[in-house]
Amino acid sequence: MNKKLIALLLAAMMLLTMLAACGKKSGNDTTIADPAAKKVYYTCLGADHANLNFQDNVDTPSETPATYCMCFLYRSYPDESGLNFHYIPDAAAELPIQIDEHTWNIPLRKDAHWNNGDPINADTWIYSFKTALDPKLANRMGGNVANNVITIVNADSYMKGEGATWEDVGIKKIDEYTIQIITENENAQKDICNHFYSREKTPIYQPLYEQCLSADGTTTSYGSDLDHWMGCGPYNFTTWDYDNVQIYTKNPDYWLADLFHWDEVNIRIVPEMNARVELWEKGELDDLSPDAKTVDIYIDDPRLVSYGSLYVDHIDINCKNPNNPICGTDAYRKAVYHSLDRETLAKSVFGHMEPAGWYVNTQAGLLSESGLTYRDSEPGNRIEDLVNSWGPYGYNPDMAWEYFVKACEESNIDPETADIEILYAIDDNSPTWKACAEYLEQQWQDIFKGHMHIKIVTYAGMSATDFKKTGDDKWDFSPNDWGRGASRTYPYTCFYYYRSAYSGSPNNYFNEDFEEQYDYCESIKTGDYNTLLEETAKLEEIYLEHVIQCPVFQDVSFSMFSDDLVLPVQTYIPGFGWGTVYADKNV
Repeated sequence: MNKKLIALLLAAMMLLTMLAACGKKSGNDTTIADPAAKKVYYTCLGADHANLNFQDNVDTPSETPATYCMCFLYRSYPDESGLNFHYIPDAAAELPIQIDEHTWNIPLRKDAHWNNGDPINADTWIYSFKTALDPKLANRMGGNVANNVITIVNADSYMKGEGATWEDVGIKKIDEYTIQIITENENAQKDICNHFYSREKTPIYQPLYEQCLSADGTTTSYGSDLDHWMGCGPYNFTTWDYDNVQIYTKNPDYWLADLFHWDEVNIRIVPEMNARVELWEKGELDDLSPDAKTVDIYIDDPRLVSYGSLYVDHIDINCKNPNNPICGTDAYRKAVYHSLDRETLAKSVFGHMEPAGWYVNTQAGLLSESGLTYRDSEPGNRIEDLVNSWGPYGYNPDMAWEYFVKACEESNIDPETADIEILYAIDDNSPTWKACAEYLEQQWQDIFKGHMHIKIVTYAGMSATDFKKTGDDKWDFSPNDWGRGASRTYPYTCFYYYRSAYSGSPNNYFNEDFEEQYDYCESIKTGDYNTLLEETAKLEEIYLEHVIQCPVFQDVSFSMFSDDLVLPVQTYIPGFGWGTVYADKNV
């Protein structure tokens, strides 16, 4: 597979032929055998989400109920060709209206309402955004409201309690059905739409939220269950049997109801891939995303399609473990970096992934005005050449040992007698990362001459970020993957979560030069794109010099769909996906 995603788009017609051969309908062919029959979409999630407070919940699975059961100001919608997408107003009445270089008005629908019939108006959105940014609540997703695709004036300062008041924030009520957004930089209309199509920017129901708020205003039970939450989307969240099943039923009163075809969405929580495969083989799922252990079963199946994702899976490295003084040195981090045989790990352990000794993902830059991805650009290629000059994808056992010796000396440890134990923390539902640890333990016996070994520490029932908050002495390594949708337009933003400015950062290692360079990229993001690519390369160079965290492979996603599913697109569309929320079924 070519890891450059742009090639996948150029091959769209080939994919169309493949899908047609499988009996799948094209985006323009929506013939349904029996339109009166009940249409149920059967799918699954690998894990449930902690709650429905989208402003604070960092769990990726929470995107699903937000997409189906909430409204947004704008939604992405497929073009008639099925080869691209555009933004349409959802709770907004029309696309954003530009007032000047930094100011946009968003007119609101007068017929938008909550599931109980209460109106959704300017006060709803002002309350929701102010709550998301509330410095007392310190919502973990609040930073995405302040600064994602666009940067809202003074929002970050207000959220961090750094002097700005709410009146200083560039979110204003103009009248009952108009809000205004003021940005720090110039932005295109699609940037405004894109910014407001994410789960943390869905509205919250003020009367219920106030009831759920603690007396000191620092915590809330809003979204803890269906009785403490209010929906307002194309589907009603009717059943939530935690860690078992979620059921959404179509909301006929939703103002865009005609765009959504499912009568019911049935989502099972199935952590084990083997169980998902069994459901797929029995015809009880409409789609399947095989993992490393199962993709070989379907690798020659013509229904299987693949594409490079937003994620470069990596290992976060703790620099603060008091029991491991060596972990605070750059030399130690470089030793780890050069000890990873990424080709073997990507292909044999993780299965058909793409090895990556760099961080910027393969989709980064795809939605830029030029369409040139960072990885396909000269600066991106230069970084790849640098990495490969050390060894294949940065793997070099001799360099790993040299840096290990240096790290020991800097930490006053004798490298010849060192006995360093690495706490490798993984969710106990992560068999491939467990296999990775076992492979590294064996490999390190030769590379580090038996002086560094791994102890696997498992946890469950919480995110990796939350587990690491239980103590710096609990972990040394933690596998992770954090994708940033904005990087499809602005490649440098894939580093967003690894700065000290991000309160929910999954790592604890920060570098001043790295953060200054990120801020510089932020300041020029709407300027010349080629310049931005060059500055992104400098950011990646700093990242590699200090190993902010350790890349392992570029994630490749695999998907299969049942033959009776009618997708609204011809191929996977970066920034949009497969559009299953708009799909239909030949029943």
